[in-house]
Amino acid sequence: MPKDTYNRLDKQKQDRILEAALNEFSKRSFNESKLSHIIKEANIPRGSFYQYFENKLDLFKFVFNKLGERKMGYMSHLIPNPDEIPFLDLFKELYSIGIQYAIDNPRGVKMVMYLYSSRDLVFEEILGEGLEQAKQFYIGYIESDKKLGRINPGIDTEIFAEMMMNIINNISFEEFRIGNENINYENMLEKFNKKIFILEKGILIGDKNV
Repeated sequence: MPKDTYNRLDKQKQDRILEAALNEFSKRSFNESKLSHIIKEANIPRGSFYQYFENKLDLFKFVFNKLGERKMGYMSHLIPNPDEIPFLDLFKELYSIGIQYAIDNPRGVKMVMYLYSSRDLVFEEILGEGLEQAKQFYIGYIESDKKLGRINPGIDTEIFAEMMMNIINNISFEEFRIGNENINYENMLEKFNKKIFILEKGILIGDKNV
């Protein structure tokens, strides 16, 4: 995370550094990205960089968190009291908004694509924490829906939360791969809706579903 010296910079300079970093990290994997490119584009002395951030990984985490904040800005109005909207309805709405965020933020998508393709320690450190937060968020809503009679109380909450995460991750892994310059967001949304339909309706027919 940035040091106090970065936080004391005027917003224009902060944004210049952030934009330069986002440009670099969206063009190359973390290991291949160069601080020298970021420093040159941001027009700051190399020595100044280390007054703002510990190292390249520190800057990468900062950029990734900023993108997360931007994404939450798209979704914050859809996270009401759990009593107000069933979990599956919320899940569908969040995914649809997430698709729109991805369309609006192609550089952020590129960063995720490089992370998915690397599957290294940076992947585990950056996405691992976010995935655990998402899992706990889902668990809270699932438990609430159980109490409200919306979800079968016999369903294992943690397994169900992991299933929901896997639905998203599997679709993303298929599309978010390096070399895929034409991400088919409509196809992603269609696959998502088909999988959720199976969850909502089940696979048994008639009395067998009781």
